Amino acid sequence: MLAWWLTTFVLFSFLIAMIVFVYFTIKGAVNTEDAYRIDPLPDDEQK
Repeated sequence: MLAWWLTTFVLFSFLIAMIVFVYFTIKGAVNTEDAYRIDPLPDDEQK
C-alpha cells in the first residue's frame, strides 16, 4: 500500500513540475513589451 502512495506522490510531483516548467517557458518566450512597440495605444502616440 505504501508503494502506491509513493507512486501517486511522485507522479503528482512530476505533473506539477511539468506545469511549472511549461508556464515559465511560455512566460519567458512571450515578450509583452513587443506588443506596445509594434502597435502602441492611441493615447501613447499623443504623449
